[in-house]
Amino acid sequence: MRLLIGLIGVAVAFSGLVITAEPRLILDFIDRHKKQLWLHFVAVAVRLLIGYLLIEYADSTDFPLVVAAIGWVSIIAAIFLLILGRVNFKKLISWAVGLNDTQGRLAGIFATLFGAFMVYIIL
Repeated sequence: MRLLIGLIGVAVAFSGLVITAEPRLILDFIDRHKKQLWLHFVAVAVRLLIGYLLIEYADSTDFPLVVAAIGWVSIIAAIFLLILGRVNFKKLISWAVGLNDTQGRLAGIFATLFGAFMVYIIL
């Protein structure tokens, strides 16, 4: 399972690097698919999975409180997206993809750092 945390971390970091380099590439993809149910499902499921894994393995890291806190924030975000509903989820996605490229790049840097942290905690 620790390997799964690392793999998710690598995927998040890679996505962050892509968004940092070319924000429209991923944001346009998300915009094209915002009306499809699978995108909402994946947004919730990935946050739940990350949250569960971080909470479950927090004690085996050098930063158990930080890792557990990030896990709980991830689970709360998943619940928020679930409660938000489909219509408001689409509005949230429309707002997010409407951000300018500078804001997208900042989000990409944050995602890269978060993914790198996930990889670091399993080492």
